[in-house]
Amino acid sequence: MSAHAHHVTPLATLFATFGALVALTVLTSAMAYVNLDELIGISGVDIWVTLGIATVKAALVALIFMHLVHDKAFNGLILLFTLGFAALFISFALMDTGQYEDQIDQYIEDKQQQEIAETPAA
Repeated sequence: MSAHAHHVTPLATLFATFGALVALTVLTSAMAYVNLDELIGISGVDIWVTLGIATVKAALVALIFMHLVHDKAFNGLILLFTLGFAALFISFALMDTGQYEDQIDQYIEDKQQQEIAETPAA
């Protein structure tokens, strides 16, 4: 039989975590209406802030609702490595987005010129 003791999380902690998750969700939704690139002057900061909020929300769920905070340290280490690898893969994908930006801009410009040429003169 296992000697592992069960832990009961207090209701206040659960409700506080739920409140934090709701607040972070509202913040994530508000990010859709705020252009941090213009406010801060750094290009691409919006996605990093949004991913940071999502990471905090995932950590809260894992630590509190999944009781990882009361589990063995090895399981927490596995979570950290998993999040690290996910961040690494996402960063690789984000680094590649600028690679084809010139071609995309040229395509959009060509499409606009084509639409102007096809529009009948009034």
